[in-house]
This record gives sequence, structure tokens and C-alpha cells, in this order.
Amino acid sequence: MEPSQLLIPALLGAGAIASGLARRHQAHQLIHLLDARSTSVAELLDLQRTVAEQMGAGSFSERVKLSGEIVCNARLTAPWSGETCIAFRQITTSLLEVREERTSTDKDGNTTTEVYWERREDTISTLERRCVFGLRQGQQSLRLDPEGAELELEPVFSEMSPASSPDTFNTRQLGIRREEAVLRPTGMAFVVAECSDASGALTLQAPGEQGMFVVRRGSEAEFSRTIRRWRRVWTVSTWVLTLAAALSGLLIAL
Repeated sequence: MEPSQLLIPALLGAGAIASGLARRHQAHQLIHLLDARSTSVAELLDLQRTVAEQMGAGSFSERVKLSGEIVCNARLTAPWSGETCIAFRQITTSLLEVREERTSTDKDGNTTTEVYWERREDTISTLERRCVFGLRQGQQSLRLDPEGAELELEPVFSEMSPASSPDTFNTRQLGIRREEAVLRPTGMAFVVAECSDASGALTLQAPGEQGMFVVRRGSEAEFSRTIRRWRRVWTVSTWVLTLAAALSGLLIAL
């Protein structure tokens, strides 16, 4: 058996493993979402005061989920788009084609080499900035520190420019792509986070241990449907790739 014959089942098996890991991640996301307690800003402020009176300041901590209006006075400006925001991410990517060779041997021992060009994207640089903001319900608000959060950013800028380096024997430069996405400083947001007063002020923040920290648009129901949909997609993908890997291995053996 030629080693090259094992390439297809190996790739299918690797794809099945990757799909399984992605499905497991979605399952954990759903667990974290369901475990967080639905609450309000007013209730959290009252609970923190009660705990502080009984146990002392800095003792309150709970994993929660709630929706509110984003409020922020010290806003950021995304450099490329000029958009006012509370978070932005810039990504500069080099687009190129890389020369590859594929060698195969037939049953008579004849060797053939095929040359082809594979398209690739190499990240040149990434820049991200975030600022602390508030989540308001009515006249009350909570401080939110977005460090470590999974933010739902909105793409606002995309531009292609000529390549900055010449072609070589093994590479062909296609250009440079610059992209920018932001989280706007207005509108409603759904948050899953740890609420703690350990820093001195009651704050929505990243959990001290493993857990979910998400800031996104939409409702909890929409977020839950998205997680469940991707979990189904990855489950089906895992089974299909596993079956395909097993069948290809069986056909090679025969």
C-alpha cells in the first residue's frame, strides 16, 4: 500500500476530530449560558449591598446574564473607519499563492509530479482596543470591563491594496487586505458575565475560572438558537466525516 493512499482517510479522520471538538465547544457554551442566572441591574445592586453588609465589601460574586443599554462617555475612535466605538479590531492580511508539488506513483512504478498554486492568507498584524463602559436599565447602570470578553463586532471597513513585496519562484503576491470591525457605543446588548465587587465597584467582568463572558447584540433566545444550530451542524459533520474516513479506509484495504 502506497503511503499516499492513506492521505484521504487521514484527512477525513482529522476533519472528524476537529468537528467533534467544535461540537464539544458549542455544548459547553450552551451549558455556561444555561447555568448563568437571569437577573437585572437593580437586583444585582441590591444583592451586592446586602452581601457587603453581612460579609464585607468585595465578597459578592455571581455568574449572571442580562440585557441593557450600552452607555459610555470615554469612547474610542477606530483609526481606519473613523467610527466612534467602545471596541475595535484591525486585521492586516497578506493574500498570496504558494507553489506546491504533488508526487504520485502508479502501479507500474512511474512517478508523476504535479505543480499547482495554493491560495493562502497570512496575518501580518492585529490591533485591538477596548474601553470600559456601562450597561444601563432605566436609571441604574453597572460597570462592564470588556477585557477577555467575546465581543460581537460589526465589520465597518475593508480595503485591498497592492502587494508590498515582489513575487518569488515559490510565491505570487495578490495584495494586502485591511479590515476593521467595531462595537458601537449605543444600542442594546446581551451580556453573560461574572458580576463581582472585588475591584471595589460592582462590575460585569471575565469569570475568575472557566466560564462564559459574552457581549453581543440580540436576545438570549437568539443566542441560544445560534449555539444549538451550530451544535447540530458540527454533530452532523462529525458523523459524516467519521463514516467517510471509515469507508475510504475499507476501500483502500480491499
